[in-house]
Amino acid sequence: MSLVLLAHASSHLQNASRARLGLTSLPLTSQLHALLLQMQKFGLVSTVLVGGPTPPPPSSLAPTMSPNPSGARAEGTGHVAGWGPQGWGNGGYGLGNEGEEEEEEDGTVTQANIASRRLWVGLKYHNSIPVLERMRLVSKPTRRVWMPYADLDRLVKGERRGHVRGMRAVGEALYLTSDRGIMEVREAVERRIGGMLLCRVNGLREF
Repeated sequence: MSLVLLAHASSHLQNASRARLGLTSLPLTSQLHALLLQMQKFGLVSTVLVGGPTPPPPSSLAPTMSPNPSGARAEGTGHVAGWGPQGWGNGGYGLGNEGEEEEEEDGTVTQANIASRRLWVGLKYHNSIPVLERMRLVSKPTRRVWMPYADLDRLVKGERRGHVRGMRAVGEALYLTSDRGIMEVREAVERRIGGMLLCRVNGLREF
């Protein structure tokens, strides 16, 4: 994942949440899509939709859950829906391979069309307080932080590892990327795998 893009996305989501926006959008990449789906699974955002440059209709903004697309590719299962002119479809605005043409019921998706795809993210609030309070990088473009399973296990238990502090706050999530895809650090510990730490997200402590 591009850490520069992730830094911009983290800042954008944090600022949009503080501005009390209900919906915002980000550039579409498979890695960012996978991260947002994991955040949705953790309850930090309400909706993650793949669409065009204009906001999707309100009827499509009900909270939905989709599997991690990278995990689906690895396991050969899962489904990622997209919003297009004909409504929901099987990857109508999905993530095709670069240079690959995809045939739709309403015509061919061109390279210019694919480039205009956006990730539309519904933000969550509780009593007008943002659920997503803070989002910041752990790895930086100039310093990537890799950790094996043993160090991740200690992080989850609240111990500091290097310059990365342990997870002690309520509603806190830590995400990493590995050869099994992007996931929350607790899931990585359960699966006994390591990876590169991406970002730390602090959610609302009390609901």
